[in-house]
Amino acid sequence: MFYPVILAGGRGERFWPYSNSKHPKQLLPLVTNKSMMEDTLGNIQFLGRNTKTFVIISQNLEQPTKARLKGRKNVQIVAEPMGRNTAAAIALAARLIAREDPQGVMLVLTADHAISPGAEFARAMRAAVSIAAEGDSLVTFGISPTRPDVGFGYVETQGTASTVNGLKTFKVSRFHEKPSEDAARAYLESGRFFWNSGMFAWRVDYLWERFRVQLPEIWKAFEKAGDLGAPTSRGFGAKLNTLYKRLPEVSIDYGILEKAPEIKLVVPRFSWDDIGSWAALDRRHKADVSGNRVLGDGALLECQDVTAFSDSGMVAALGVSNLLIVQHEGVTLVVPKDQSSRLKELVKLVQKQKALARFL
Repeated sequence: MFYPVILAGGRGERFWPYSNSKHPKQLLPLVTNKSMMEDTLGNIQFLGRNTKTFVIISQNLEQPTKARLKGRKNVQIVAEPMGRNTAAAIALAARLIAREDPQGVMLVLTADHAISPGAEFARAMRAAVSIAAEGDSLVTFGISPTRPDVGFGYVETQGTASTVNGLKTFKVSRFHEKPSEDAARAYLESGRFFWNSGMFAWRVDYLWERFRVQLPEIWKAFEKAGDLGAPTSRGFGAKLNTLYKRLPEVSIDYGILEKAPEIKLVVPRFSWDDIGSWAALDRRHKADVSGNRVLGDGALLECQDVTAFSDSGMVAALGVSNLLIVQHEGVTLVVPKDQSSRLKELVKLVQKQKALARFL
């Protein structure tokens, strides 16, 4: 059997102020008229309506997530008591799946990707499951790059392609962090590099062995904790809280994938985009002749390359260029587009000023 696991604990600060700690981007309608979480679950339905899915979230999102997904069958929401990065979240999901199916295959997905059509999503997932089920490798999904993008990590492949379920598969040589523009251009031209989608598949017993070898501190903590019980069982939350206090903060990429001995890559045929920041909306919405985009109520006069977003009032601008303007619930954001990658710095300043205001 296979079990989709959606990692959805992020705060979505790159979409501030529309996205915040109480209502992060995964619970917002950024791609369709449904939340990104619901879009992801909609694709999973193409794998079968009875597919059991785990949704791993942060504790502060438990109630809004349950409210958003109310009435959905075969969806198990699990709240982490504190953030410990992706390795801890994946280890937790692996232990929960192993309780039910010791050789089950875990599909690790995220709730901030735009993927379509659902049928191609299902085909790629089934191809990865068939490879991972053999229990001798980890599997990742590599997106064929269409531009020399410096905002994504890359996966380098080796050897000739094989075919599984009609899709190309390769052996992975190594992972590369976000590159320079020159390196990204060289990656694109080589034909051996793919965007790192951040989605994976693996058999839980094989993955757990990788934890034992490569992340022994996390492995030992979970082994010592023993059976946590079902997420709905009494005492689960208290056990998990005690366990998480002992866990290091490390990503699955750094802790496992970059050092694993055998990784295979599936090249899907679906349309894919990482909705990681406001820049993603520029890729998904057509600009007018002046390069402007207005999402919501807005008016732009003599502007060039301006994106205006509002869900709470009008945005009006005159004679400006290269700007992102966002209006949401009494907060207005204005930032040059080429500085939008620094949005987290601004969010920290806002949080600091709000905290200081309490003492004035």
